[in-house]
Amino acid sequence: MRKFLVVLLLLFVNFLNAQKVDVLEDENNIFALVQNYIELNWALENLKNNDANLSNFQGNIKEIEKQKNTILTAVPLKMISQKLSNKEVKDFLKTKEQLEKSTKEAQKQKRHYEYLNNKIKLLNLVSAEHFYLCIFELEKIFIQGAQSQEIKNIIDKTIDNLKENMAFDFALDKEKINDVEQLRDLENEENNLRNAVRSYNEILVYLRNNANLLETNFLFSELDLQDAINFINEKTSIKSVNLGKIIISIVVVTLFYSLKFYLAKILYFFLIRIFDKNSSSIEIKTHFLEKLQKPLGWFLLVYALGICFTIIYYPTPVDIRISNILYIVYAVLIAWLVISIFDSYGMVIVAKLAEKSGKREVVNLIIKILYFIIIVIAILFILAHLGFNISALIASLGIGGLAVALAAKDIIANFFASVLLLFDNSFNQGDWVEISGIEGTIVEIGLRKTTIRTFDNSLVFLPNSTIMGTNIKNWSKRKVGRHVKLFIGVTYDAKPEQLEQCVEDIRYLLATSPLIAQVDDSALNHGGTRARYRQNLVSVNDLEGYKNSTYVAVSGFGASSIDIEVYFYTKAVDAAGFRAARQSILLELMKIVERNKLSFAFPSQSLYIEKINKEDKEELLS
Repeated sequence: MRKFLVVLLLLFVNFLNAQKVDVLEDENNIFALVQNYIELNWALENLKNNDANLSNFQGNIKEIEKQKNTILTAVPLKMISQKLSNKEVKDFLKTKEQLEKSTKEAQKQKRHYEYLNNKIKLLNLVSAEHFYLCIFELEKIFIQGAQSQEIKNIIDKTIDNLKENMAFDFALDKEKINDVEQLRDLENEENNLRNAVRSYNEILVYLRNNANLLETNFLFSELDLQDAINFINEKTSIKSVNLGKIIISIVVVTLFYSLKFYLAKILYFFLIRIFDKNSSSIEIKTHFLEKLQKPLGWFLLVYALGICFTIIYYPTPVDIRISNILYIVYAVLIAWLVISIFDSYGMVIVAKLAEKSGKREVVNLIIKILYFIIIVIAILFILAHLGFNISALIASLGIGGLAVALAAKDIIANFFASVLLLFDNSFNQGDWVEISGIEGTIVEIGLRKTTIRTFDNSLVFLPNSTIMGTNIKNWSKRKVGRHVKLFIGVTYDAKPEQLEQCVEDIRYLLATSPLIAQVDDSALNHGGTRARYRQNLVSVNDLEGYKNSTYVAVSGFGASSIDIEVYFYTKAVDAAGFRAARQSILLELMKIVERNKLSFAFPSQSLYIEKINKEDKEELLS
């Protein structure tokens, strides 16, 4: 794998170096590019001001905008290649000086047309001077290792200077000129000046908005990799290939590729120190490292490629299109990395938090909301780097909010219902419930639906909005007391004294059995001072789920038995404990019935015959 990466990188570096040389040796320098941009703006303005139907020129307008974007992308690559001779500087300064002198003379002699014409040309020169001085200053900081804030400060200063140049008003001077042709010429010159300044401003604003894409890679500048490149090139005699850039690029990729095996362990170590100092589980560590190695490896590899691009393009900034792609990939990989941390070690922390708080559903919802926020932030970041106006996008969501709300009303209703269910405390994960005829155990309360596992092991999904509008029977919301009601039927040959003794024995059993909920098993004895105060406002036993009533009495004369009603609550409320307690009590009841010499009745029918003749009797006996 490493050999393949090295070979691929060699080809990649040679290709990019060739591309870069082509760009820098292009006959179109930055002066020509800027002039071309000004001409395109002029053509675009003429099309938009045309009296004809604007829709007829939409194709032309799109083509001009496309050409403008191409120039904007090429401007940063041309900055470093500019060479300005002393002669050109002297010629510029001489022209500027002559214009200033002739402007003052024309103003003094009240030659209004000449004064205005020279003044506009002078402003044009001054604007160009501010613009190109900014470009040359940017070139200087690019060579030194540009950072985004430096780029913005230089550009902001130039933009302010250009604004001052645009703050002119020649209306009073024009009133002194009567020649229509001269006025028309001056108007054209003013439009040219405004167009030029606007073009300079657009280019500078573009550079400012992409300052973070133009800055030199932090590690490249901090580690002085350019010095290493120069050193390697000085020690080698190969002139056709920049061997220094190739070797440093290979070293960078190899170093970052191998770092992924150690960085995950370092990150795990710091998380342990911050969140869980006592944890030393090998299983947790293995799971964490497995989850993190892939996203971390890809992130380090892409970051290494970003450094390689900086090395290859140096001293020019990396092509904005490439930087943009890298930032988009960074956003995806960072989101993947953060989610992986949540899925691995973060899940351990969250599980412990849920265990302590007892609110697994709330913690689970928080995790899902965090995932959603991470993904939304990553998407917004990507859209911003793809050229979308995020502010306008959010505003459009507000405008189209009604349509979205109508289209997604069920989704929104389910979401708010899930929040209400979680904080309403109607049920928790693991509770035994019966909702809309569905009986089972709560698996998960999601953002849209609640999942129930029925007792025949099927999985049922109920929309949260449906649950909010129906009855919820929660069998798990009880602390002490699971109901048992039964009838003991004894035969009619029982005597009243036997029945009375049997009832007393059963009462004594229920009053003394540790399996049966007693009077002391109440919220007032287990809930502390707060429960005693709340008793004045609400029945605390019913609120918290404490039941301890017991009743034993002869309840009636059945068709074939005398019935004794036995009514009580077991202390155990879980399935296994309840069944064990019920069995024990039933066996004790059988012993009491037997001890009182009573018999369990069963459904039977007696036939009484008052008279029978002799023939029928013989027939029956035969």
